[in-house]
This record gives sequence, structure tokens and C-alpha cells, in this order.
Amino acid sequence: MTSVTSNQVGFKWDAVKGATSYNIYRYYAKIATVTTNSYLSNPTLKPDSSYIFNVSAVNAAGESAWSEKFTIRTNKEEA
Repeated sequence: MTSVTSNQVGFKWDAVKGATSYNIYRYYAKIATVTTNSYLSNPTLKPDSSYIFNVSAVNAAGESAWSEKFTIRTNKEEA
């Protein structure tokens, strides 16, 4: 599930059994750690722009491999 506006994106993924948190990466740099299987960005993204994300699962044993990268494009700014 993905939600998109001109300056914000949100997405959800399948929960990973045993995960206690998830790391969110944008352009391969960690930008957030969340405890649920969803993420909503800050409303500071540029309109009509593509952003590349990855997600990893974390538990006491460490961090999983990253998900496949996926791209979300923000909407054009409304006039």
C-alpha cells in the first residue's frame, strides 16, 4: 500500500516474523527506524520527483538484508 502527495510518501510492507523494528533507507542512507511495518515521510519531499527506498528488518540478532529497492514518485504540485 502506497500513499503519495506532492511532498510526502507513505508505504506499508509485509511484517517480518521476529522483527522488533525496521530501518528505512532512502538513496541507500538510513533515514528512519520504525516499530511498525509502515512508514510516512516528513512532508518535505520535492514535487514530481522520484525517490528510491529500501527496508530492512531488525531484531536482537541484527539487521536483515535490505529489501529490493523500490521507487515512489511524488505528485505534481497542484496549481
